[in-house]
Amino acid sequence: MRHSPGTMKTHFCLFLACVSLVSAQDKPKDPFVKDKKAAAAAAAPSPGKEPDADPFAPGDNAAAASEKPKNVQCLIESFTLPQADYAALLDEPGGHDKLHAHLLNAVRADSGTVRLDACHLITTKSGTRSTFECTDELIYPTEWTHADRTGFQYPTAFEMRQMGDVFEFEPTLDPETGSLNITQAFKRDYFPGFRLYKADTTLAGIPVMDVLARSTTSSTRMLPGLPTLIATPKTAQPGGISLVFATLQVITLQAHQATPEPRKGNLILTARVISLERMKGWELLKKHAADGGACLAALKPLLAAKEAALEHIATIVTQPGVRSLHESGLVHVYGTEFSPPTECAELKVSGSDPNKPGAPARPPGLAGTTAHEYRNTGFRLEIEPTASPDGAFADMTLAPEYVSMTGNLKDKNYNEHYPEMPLFSVQKFTAGYTQVIGTTYLIGTMNSPGDTGANEHKDDGRMWLLFMDVDPE
Repeated sequence: MRHSPGTMKTHFCLFLACVSLVSAQDKPKDPFVKDKKAAAAAAAPSPGKEPDADPFAPGDNAAAASEKPKNVQCLIESFTLPQADYAALLDEPGGHDKLHAHLLNAVRADSGTVRLDACHLITTKSGTRSTFECTDELIYPTEWTHADRTGFQYPTAFEMRQMGDVFEFEPTLDPETGSLNITQAFKRDYFPGFRLYKADTTLAGIPVMDVLARSTTSSTRMLPGLPTLIATPKTAQPGGISLVFATLQVITLQAHQATPEPRKGNLILTARVISLERMKGWELLKKHAADGGACLAALKPLLAAKEAALEHIATIVTQPGVRSLHESGLVHVYGTEFSPPTECAELKVSGSDPNKPGAPARPPGLAGTTAHEYRNTGFRLEIEPTASPDGAFADMTLAPEYVSMTGNLKDKNYNEHYPEMPLFSVQKFTAGYTQVIGTTYLIGTMNSPGDTGANEHKDDGRMWLLFMDVDPE
């Protein structure tokens, strides 16, 4: 603080004032202070005190509000339309700035040329890397035996590639401007099928995989609430394009009345997964994405009318700071190593020496399985909650997943004599966020894969929402 020379007091009075000011402001900020009870009591708001103002709003409470936990919510929307229509929209005045609004209007008007082909949501924190996957895991052969007399070759090694949507991102909040810097990678692979590759054009050949690979990696500055175009993958159908937008929101958490004593009991964590038609879910996210309680309340009439379905519900009772796991589903066993078929061998005579027996005859051998692995299917939730010292918040690190076995790999060029390879569909994400204890939170979506091409998999047009209740015991 500056003072004019005419208003300055004596050095002693100024010293006393500075000492009083320092002792009034000198509160411990280190979370590892020795007197944790005193620190928690000093940080707790007094009864009846109004919550602090928004951290980006001017005022005396801006510094205190900036210490409140914040989550970053990311909404991904993918719109498919003809390439020519996209080019025409860009050529209009303000075409790029009005692009998202035009697509929204076209989808809601059911124009027939613009389609919402994907909608994903994930909640995280600034500086936390998060991912989601909505994929079919295609297991395909990569190594083969030598060709027999007919040219037949048998696969001896396999690899896996994900078909569908994979998104990885890390947002960083700038506290001074309120903007977000995001590093992101969006990938969408499509499987057109196998084609036969021939070492000898007169033989049948072996199946090799074709992939329509589409990905974008970038670092982008975004403003909260403003949709930003992050990827423009082509569609599997000629002449089409998908425009992928990301919209980020910063959510400042308002705690309930904090207690001076830290809670020592268990936390009751209840996860609910609800599916509904994509367009209805999309409109629901537009209204209630930031309010899990309101979103769940809006879903209850749809559940009663069977317009939405409760896919999974699971409860974990655990202590804060302990990693916990819930698994519920069938274990699917499948082969991973195989013995190839063998040709017959004729009896070979040793020659003139009667003491050396010849090679015995061997009948033809069939293919066999020599090793196998297993894959857990069904719903799986790995989670670790950590409670704040005042018992108001829980920092959540979690990885929910749903895996289904949708049949064995089928393709016109995948020989019937090759091993059975399962096709797994995976719906999962990994995230870290903060939740007010005693509330319901919408964490994100666990959507099923879209149009991946694997086993002619088509988009089912549905959205899966994951809610989390965190309650004290």
